[in-house]
Amino acid sequence: MNPKIFRLALCILLVLSVAYFSAGQRTEDVGTTEEPMATLKVGLIHPLLNYATFGDGVRLASAEINKAGGVLGRQVELIYKVEIGNIADSARELAEKENVVAILGPMFSSSAVKVGPIINIPVIVGATGADVTNTGNDPRDFLFLVTNSNALQAKVMAGFVVNDLGKKTAAMIWQNGDVYSKGFVNAFNANFKELGGRIVANQIYEQEDTMFDGQLGIIKEANPDILLLASFPPESPLIVQQAREMGIKSTFIGSDGWDDSLMLEILEDNTPLENSYYCSISDELAADFNDAYETMFKNQPIGIAPLGYDAMKLLAIAIEKVQSTDPVMVRDAIAAITDYEGATVITGFDENRHPIKPTVGIRVLKIVDGQPEQHAIVKTSQ
Repeated sequence: MNPKIFRLALCILLVLSVAYFSAGQRTEDVGTTEEPMATLKVGLIHPLLNYATFGDGVRLASAEINKAGGVLGRQVELIYKVEIGNIADSARELAEKENVVAILGPMFSSSAVKVGPIINIPVIVGATGADVTNTGNDPRDFLFLVTNSNALQAKVMAGFVVNDLGKKTAAMIWQNGDVYSKGFVNAFNANFKELGGRIVANQIYEQEDTMFDGQLGIIKEANPDILLLASFPPESPLIVQQAREMGIKSTFIGSDGWDDSLMLEILEDNTPLENSYYCSISDELAADFNDAYETMFKNQPIGIAPLGYDAMKLLAIAIEKVQSTDPVMVRDAIAAITDYEGATVITGFDENRHPIKPTVGIRVLKIVDGQPEQHAIVKTSQ
């Protein structure tokens, strides 16, 4: 898809999306009283098209919770904001006007760091930036990650490149000014060098760029074994396509920013992406979650759907534990959760409010015949 057409489609579908979420989250009749108990409002911030399955995971979890009686006897009501424009204003509106008890999302680390300093209610993000949880204005902060950080994923990919692929030189191209991209390449760089690898080129681009011949010309001259793209669609597939057209033969390595169906919907022909590798944003998924997701959405869970599911479930557990929606009490209750089993398994949270996994196994996917398939599960320490 042409990027300009993609941006136009984004705007057109924005109105439809808001209507969809509003309709999809109406509370079912739960009684015959004249004044039913108020709903439990939860904010949801995520993009409209890419990484939108986070919201599907949240919807599945909230549907299960509501069917079981809700939280504190109240039905969960999701208040949706599209992750576009001024994210800080969206977060303020959710907290101050809608009076949500917590916010789930946003997806992008550059958005999440804008929410941290202004929000004093729990925020469980879909973002993976390692430093996101240190951006709040309270010593304990209110932001939580719900999956492995980008720094840990970059460590895994550096080891995969050296130990599994046997490659020793790498070039990197990433989005300028993006918190997530910068964090990923910095962590990859440090771990790759520690393993004996060498970075031969490091290039940036601006969001919404469509031509990358300058950066790719430098990379072609450096002739790296692998080319790491710590970036997102729609730019990522365009970079890969133009690199192949320029004769660059490096193996492409993607970050978890590739872990979205949109990655395979931009190009008319995905041949340039063939035999590329990227890490998944989620680890191994529970069978019960897979079955419930397929039943509700008539599709297998992809991308970050399990993150949204776990975020909603963790929030509900915390509120029920303290029998309150007081933001500090709920925040502390989330931090104290242990032995959680949902879409994924979380044994607890560390001092940075990053999830602790019993065994860290990050999935590496390979694009084969135009579709991603699991190539390996790489184990590492946190």
